[in-house]
Amino acid sequence: LSTPMPMYMFPGVKPGDQWCLCAQRWAQAYNEGKAPKLHLKRTHERTLDHVPLEILLDYAVDRAAAEAELMVVDAARKALEASFSVL
Repeated sequence: LSTPMPMYMFPGVKPGDQWCLCAQRWAQAYNEGKAPKLHLKRTHERTLDHVPLEILLDYAVDRAAAEAELMVVDAARKALEASFSVL
């Protein structure tokens, strides 16, 4: 993506640009030591099929917000599990 392609009027991706990347390509970039930062709250949960959450958190520009949301979701999950154990 960093290569300009004038015939398609594509200037190439430059530092600071944002773009969509599929989970498999992100994992490939990670394995090659070139993984870009990511917005975890914009990342589909199926990404976890390819990359562990701990690694994604390390690259998340929104790590604090994502961790706060994870705590809320985890608390809701625990409450739901507790309600099923009463039945």
